[in-house]
Amino acid sequence: MTIESRIREFFNRLLGAASDFRDSERGRQAASRLQDLRDGDRAKKAASTLNDIKDSDRAKKAAAAFNDLRTSEAGQRAESTLRDLRQREPVKKAEESARRFLQDMRAGGGSSGSGGTTA
Repeated sequence: MTIESRIREFFNRLLGAASDFRDSERGRQAASRLQDLRDGDRAKKAASTLNDIKDSDRAKKAAAAFNDLRTSEAGQRAESTLRDLRQREPVKKAEESARRFLQDMRAGGGSSGSGGTTA
C-alpha cells in the first residue's frame, strides 16, 4: 500500500467519524454551544483583545524578528533543506493527496475514494 493511499484511507476514516459525530445528538449540542460561545460578550471581547495584541508594538517587533530570522544565513539554510525535502516523490504524492482531499471536503464531496488525479 502506497503512502498516498494510506493517507487517503486515513482521511476518509477521519471524515467519516467527523460526519458521524456532527450528525449525532452530542455533535449538534456541541455545535450549538460553540455558536453560543462565539456570540457571547466574552468571545467578542477576546477577539477585540487579540486584534489589539496583533496591532501592538511588541507584535510588530516579533514579526520583524521573525523576518530577520528568515533572511539570516541559518534561516536560508533551513528553508533550503525544507525545500529539498519537499521535492522528494513520496512527499509530493502525500501533499497532492492531502490537497485533493481538502478540495473534496470544501466542495462537499466527502470521501470519494476515487484515488484518481484531477488536472
